[in-house]
Amino acid sequence: MERVRAFVRSVARRLGTQGLLEAGGTWLSVGVGAAAALLAAERLVSLGANAGLLATVPIAAACLAGVAAGLARWPATHAAALAADAQLGLQERLSSALAAGKGPMADMVRADAERRVAALDPRREFPVRVPERFRWLALCAVGLAVAALVPPLDVFGWGAARAARRAEQAAVRRATDGARVGLGKLAGVGREQGLDRATQAIAQIDRALDNLAATEPTAAKARDVARKVAEDLQRAKAASEDALGRAADAKERDKAEGERDLFVSTQRLLEDWERELAGGAPSGLRPVPGKAPDDKKGEEAAPSRAPEFVRAQEAPPAPRETAKVESRLLATRPAAEAATRRDDIPWQYRPLVRRYFSPGNGE
Repeated sequence: MERVRAFVRSVARRLGTQGLLEAGGTWLSVGVGAAAALLAAERLVSLGANAGLLATVPIAAACLAGVAAGLARWPATHAAALAADAQLGLQERLSSALAAGKGPMADMVRADAERRVAALDPRREFPVRVPERFRWLALCAVGLAVAALVPPLDVFGWGAARAARRAEQAAVRRATDGARVGLGKLAGVGREQGLDRATQAIAQIDRALDNLAATEPTAAKARDVARKVAEDLQRAKAASEDALGRAADAKERDKAEGERDLFVSTQRLLEDWERELAGGAPSGLRPVPGKAPDDKKGEEAAPSRAPEFVRAQEAPPAPRETAKVESRLLATRPAAEAATRRDDIPWQYRPLVRRYFSPGNGE
């Protein structure tokens, strides 16, 4: 009886393997075909998805589905015995021998089944062959290889648009990070001098720029943030000017002047930030060229309009001109106090002015 059980188990393994191959071939063909179609779509219209994931995810899912379907079709022992009886023409001898109980008749059935299987070879009677549906798998694999080798075409320009958007966001984020570094230094100066109101205003501007950089910073968002922080800075600067006008003693006046100078430096830092955005953002912050008047059509067009809250002013002298600036300032000692209150003095020269023309200086 052990020979019959071994024969049936061998038949069950071979039938299960054949079913696993058939199910795997079907599902793998579907998976590879889907991967080829998705990868071809990515090459043609640039969907923006990862090409490796488009190729591997459908194939991996098809492998799992094929294994599950093949294991679900794996025959049990009694089903394998019935399949062997049907294919070999044994008139249910194997299934009857496995189901027979005890007694002389059952012994005769098992003995007859053993004599029949003694001359049978499961490998010859139930060969494991590669299913013909694997031809479809090979065809889909060729299509996948072709789709992987085709260069990106980007028919609708979606890929180029995404690349431009990423470059714009990187430029805005890079400029914003640089501006935040400068704001941090100015806030540190305000804390050292005890200028709480100016320090809080600068911290609020820094938070606005931080929120901009934390999202997907486009040129339009940067323009809106620039307008908002410019309005906030103008209000804070106006309040500082009012405090300077109401100052009753020298200490309050010095504090109000320090706040005003810090606001002016912050405003110029923001102007530099917007200039950098205007140079790197292709769609929102670039200056708009002016138009020539109607009566001067033949002349050259008017110069470009400056970005918002950017004032026209001469460029400050180069660092190598510092000695000349010092000598000129020393020659204008009577006008020193008025000069320190003017907004058109470049911020990098304000410490120099205060150094030589402070009220307590004896030079």
